[in-house]
Amino acid sequence: MKRVLKTLAQSLFFPAALTLLSAAVHAEFSLSGNLPLAADAELRLLREDLDLRSRSLEAAIEVDPSGSFSATIEGEAGVFYLELPNGSLIPLAIAESQSVEIDPDSSHPSGFRISGSPDTDAFIAYEIFRRDSLQRLVYAPRAALNAAKDAGNVPAARMAELSEGEVQGYLAHRRELNDFTLKKIGNSIALYATSLRWDGDHRISELEALFSDFEAKRPKLAITRSMKARLDRFRRTAIGAEAAPLEGTSLDGASLRLANYRGRLTLVDFWASWCVPCRVENRHYIGLREKYPRDQFEVFGVNLDDNEPIWSMASKRDRVTWPQISDFQGLNSPMAKAYNVSALPMSFLLDAEGKIIARNLRGDQLAEKLEELLGE
Repeated sequence: MKRVLKTLAQSLFFPAALTLLSAAVHAEFSLSGNLPLAADAELRLLREDLDLRSRSLEAAIEVDPSGSFSATIEGEAGVFYLELPNGSLIPLAIAESQSVEIDPDSSHPSGFRISGSPDTDAFIAYEIFRRDSLQRLVYAPRAALNAAKDAGNVPAARMAELSEGEVQGYLAHRRELNDFTLKKIGNSIALYATSLRWDGDHRISELEALFSDFEAKRPKLAITRSMKARLDRFRRTAIGAEAAPLEGTSLDGASLRLANYRGRLTLVDFWASWCVPCRVENRHYIGLREKYPRDQFEVFGVNLDDNEPIWSMASKRDRVTWPQISDFQGLNSPMAKAYNVSALPMSFLLDAEGKIIARNLRGDQLAEKLEELLGE
């Protein structure tokens, strides 16, 4: 028996919901399959929201005693996860009118055979490549850095070297993801799944062209608006752009605004206690602030921890005395989103007029840039 399931929002009957629905793009797609599940099991289809870094319930799907399920869902195309009763997730990128069938397949890396959705094939291929790239380029230098941190007696120069190794590995990883997206993803729905990790410094004009094809095909989707906004933020954080305003509360309860630091070079530094390269760089900032007067150079920190005690403890241990603010929303912070910060470390060097003149300068690179601009 085939059932028509509506989205959670479509089951609400009040004006706010109706306003939301009027802007939605209604379509149908179907899911079916046979999975080895217990009697009376229920599957949960979760919609991915990369902007909120969250998943919301799109539909609950009943499974009959034989393990079979079949349902038609009314809702926009997008990226989803089918949650099994044991909590495991099956990734899906579903376009309009696709009929997706899911069956067990131990020979497939995901453990399932998914047919009827080439968009999902592209999404799964991307995830397999992403995990392999992380393993090759990021995890090894990260393990070396963490081991040195835990040892506690590693010279600062060696810590800086190891930290830069992880940072450079992660940058290479992001570039690989852009390359894979351009070569393999095309303008499928899976493009949205890749957008969280786009590198704005690598082949971005090609990504913009790829997105333009997607937008021409699906101009009204929520995921189209999301990707367009992300690309717009890349333009607003390009070299030469005026830095977005930042305002928040410091550890001592003071209200701080980035605009108050105009008239000098200002490094806007996004950091968190869990980011080891960030912590290593904090040591470097101490020396730079001792070298240059406050009316020539300042660091303006944006902390992305999710609570004040952790932020406070890390600041004390790192001797962070420069201005810094936090809203305890982590990478979901509007401040992080305004600067397209989806991973750490991330920093922006601003000139006296508040324009971005460099990004992600660390260690010797930052010191050399300051010497170039301010002298010895």
